[in-house]
Amino acid sequence: MYNISRKNVVFKRENQNILYFNSAFPSGDQYVDRGKAFLYEGNGKEGIVFIHGLGSRNFEYLKYYPENLAKYGYTTIMPVLPYHFERMPKDKKINFLSGTAADIEKRFYQSVVDILSCVDYLENMGIKKIHIMGFSFGGMIGTIAKALDKRLDKAVFIVSGGNFLYITWGSVATKVLRVRYEDKGSCSIEKCRKLHETFDEEAKKFNTIDDLNKLPICFRYDPSLFAKLVDTNKVLMINAIFDPFIPKNASKDLWTKMGKPKRYMLPSGHLTSHLLFKKFILKKSVEFLK
Repeated sequence: MYNISRKNVVFKRENQNILYFNSAFPSGDQYVDRGKAFLYEGNGKEGIVFIHGLGSRNFEYLKYYPENLAKYGYTTIMPVLPYHFERMPKDKKINFLSGTAADIEKRFYQSVVDILSCVDYLENMGIKKIHIMGFSFGGMIGTIAKALDKRLDKAVFIVSGGNFLYITWGSVATKVLRVRYEDKGSCSIEKCRKLHETFDEEAKKFNTIDDLNKLPICFRYDPSLFAKLVDTNKVLMINAIFDPFIPKNASKDLWTKMGKPKRYMLPSGHLTSHLLFKKFILKKSVEFLK
């Protein structure tokens, strides 16, 4: 699960800022399990793990953040998540949220463990204080990582949310997932609502990784489940008012379960939050981290 040993993870530096490493939570596919990350070195003693979002079109433009954070002195590492870009099986493209809930659960485990390996890398570099930032889906992965690893100090989560009842059945990004569930009869909005009747109560009771074994599979990788383990005062959230990818009730659910940390609401959509407000997001993030 999330607490698998990372002792045998080895990072190798190629070119000026590209790192490769072996995933501590292997999927069994050599292409998925060859981790990759970009390193942007700053001149200070603080570092950041920056996590990109879901899909194949958002990596290059999101480099804006680590590139500029390094200029503010933060050594920033930006890993490629499993089942994205080069970390895709050679002969077929697999959507991260495709397959069964058990498949998705393993992908979340691998992603979070890879993020924690990146925290290890920054720590071994001599970085004294490490923060985490996540954009969209990266904020979901980042929430779980922040909840589990107390080495992570502050967190900035941009256009992100939680509670898969809202995300699965309300986001335009999960349409394929909904269609597959309905075609196979494995889930429906009615079944999901029924299952999630206990979610809020389970989230209140959740305290340790051991508690995951008692929960339905789709609860085990829900960032809203982990939100209470995150220090409210150490989080900045930035959400978009007109976001079709992260529904309002999903962003509100994560924000509320996290204790209502400081939050900015952008008058934009999901992708336009970056296009129109990247300078604002960077400015407020740096102010918060300082």
